[in-house]
Amino acid sequence: MNDLASTNPLVHAIFADHIDEAKEVNAKFQAGHEEAASKAAYDMFRKYSQAAFLAASDGSAIEGPKKAGDVIDALGDHYPRGCMEFVSNDISSEALSIASVNEAYRKYQEAERVAYEDGKLREPIPRMEIGEMFKVVTEDLGESSAERRTLLNPRNASAIVLCAIIRKNFNISAVREPLRGQYEGPA
Repeated sequence: MNDLASTNPLVHAIFADHIDEAKEVNAKFQAGHEEAASKAAYDMFRKYSQAAFLAASDGSAIEGPKKAGDVIDALGDHYPRGCMEFVSNDISSEALSIASVNEAYRKYQEAERVAYEDGKLREPIPRMEIGEMFKVVTEDLGESSAERRTLLNPRNASAIVLCAIIRKNFNISAVREPLRGQYEGPA
């Protein structure tokens, strides 16, 4: 658990809050069932983080996407193919070996942990409907239909182009102020 605290503070917080489930994950890992343990850990992460993020205050909920934008900026500058890794929740050790990426990623993880801590004991807050979010993405963030198609089928796009498109989705400052609290970008 100590190693986890230093490498992934959000997952550490979730495991610490749900220690019985974390022990089951660890038992699977110790028994050599790494794939089952990974799936169980990911399921725990999704279950508890998503519920907490939906209940987090606007201030803490917005910090995650802001810090994610910083990660995308660092990746775009030094390791563009890492942008797709990041949004797929599978950032490589190669990407994290770059000091600026590692620092931005740690700050992002800490912002996510704070949002989790803020929301874990609250009731979910109503968030923006899909139609309104689409409007924000297209009007405020300026994502075109061609860019959306590129994100859906990224194989033919260069990594730097993908980074630029992804970065748009984390540009919280482009979202109209009254909607920022309701906007939760891909975190």
